[in-house]
Amino acid sequence: MKLTPEEKAYLWLNSFPLDLKEKQKLLLSAGNSADLVRKFSEFRRLLIDFQKESVYNTMRETLTDGGAYFRSLVEELEKRGIIPVTLASPEYPEELKTLRDAPLVLYAKGELGLLRERKFTVVGSRRTPPAAIKTGTDISKAISKSFAIVTGFADGGDGAAIEGGMQAGKVICVLASGFSALPQGKLPLLNEVAQKGLLLSPYPMKTGTRAFSYEYRNKILAALGEGTLVISAGEKSGALITAKYAKKAGKPLFALPYSLGNALGEGCNALIQGGAYLTQTAGDILSRFGLETERNEQPIPPLSEEEERALNVLRERSEWHISELSEKTQIPVFKLTAILSSLEVKGLVAKIGGNRYEPV
Repeated sequence: MKLTPEEKAYLWLNSFPLDLKEKQKLLLSAGNSADLVRKFSEFRRLLIDFQKESVYNTMRETLTDGGAYFRSLVEELEKRGIIPVTLASPEYPEELKTLRDAPLVLYAKGELGLLRERKFTVVGSRRTPPAAIKTGTDISKAISKSFAIVTGFADGGDGAAIEGGMQAGKVICVLASGFSALPQGKLPLLNEVAQKGLLLSPYPMKTGTRAFSYEYRNKILAALGEGTLVISAGEKSGALITAKYAKKAGKPLFALPYSLGNALGEGCNALIQGGAYLTQTAGDILSRFGLETERNEQPIPPLSEEEERALNVLRERSEWHISELSEKTQIPVFKLTAILSSLEVKGLVAKIGGNRYEPV
C-alpha cells in the first residue's frame, strides 16, 4: 500500500479515540496533516485542554517506535482488503469535501472507481412494503445505468436499492460502523457488494455502532448523491434524516407516493407535500437530470376481464384481505386466489402475508 506522507498522517491521526472536532482542531493548528506528525510534541497543551493527555502520550509513543504501530495499522487493513481513502487521496469524493465535518478517512472495500462516477442516493425504512420494494428495485436498476446507487445497509428500502444497483454492478453501501463490527449474519451480502460494487465506512475498522452513527452515515449518503429517492418512510423513519440533509444541501428530493392511511408511507407523503417530486418510475428521476429513460422492452401482459376487475379494485387502496376483495369484486375466493396468483406472476400484485394483497 503506497501512501504519501499526508495520507499516512491522516490514517495515523484517525486511528486514535479523538472526536472529529478535536482532530480538525489539531490539523488546523498544525497547518496540514504531515506537519502535525512532524511537530506533534508542540500540541501536548491542546490535547490536555481536550482532557486527552493519556491519548497524547499514546500517540507520542507510536511516533517513537520505529514505525511499528503504523505498519501494524496498514497490515491489518491490507489483510482485510480495506483501502484507506484520506482527504489527501485523489480518490476522495469531491462531494464530501463540502461538509464541515467531512470524514478524514474513508475505509473502502471494492471498486474505488465508483467514487468518480455520478451518484444517486436511494434509501428506505426497514419496514418497506413488498410493492415498494419491487418499485424501488426496478427504479434503482434502471437509474444505475446513469448513476452509481448510494445507499445504506439495512433491510427493506436499502435492500431494494442494493438489489437493483448490483444488477449493474454500480452500488455503494455506506456503513454505520467500522468493518470489524459488522453483523455476521450479513457477511455473505457484504462480500457480494464488495465484489460487485463498493463498501464504504467513515469509521476506523474497530469502531462499533453508536447512537449518532446512523445520522452521520445518513448525512454522508445525502452528500454523495446528486439527488435522493425515499422508497419508504414512516413518520419517524431514519430515511427522513437523509432527506433532511439532501434538502438542506439544495439537492432534488424524490419520494414514492402512498395511499392515505398507510403508516409505512406517511413520511414519503409528507415529503411530497413539502416539495419532493412524486416518483413512480425511473423516468420521473432521470428526466429531472435531462437523461432519457430506456424503453421498457417488456410488453404489458394481457389481462382477462376478471384480472382487470380485481386489479382495478386493488388499486382503490393500499392493501386488501382476500375476503374483502372477493366481496368487492363478486369473485369467489377459490377463483380469486388463482387470479391473484396470475397477477403476481405478471408483476402487478404483491402478496404481503395473512392472505392480504397490494397493487404494485
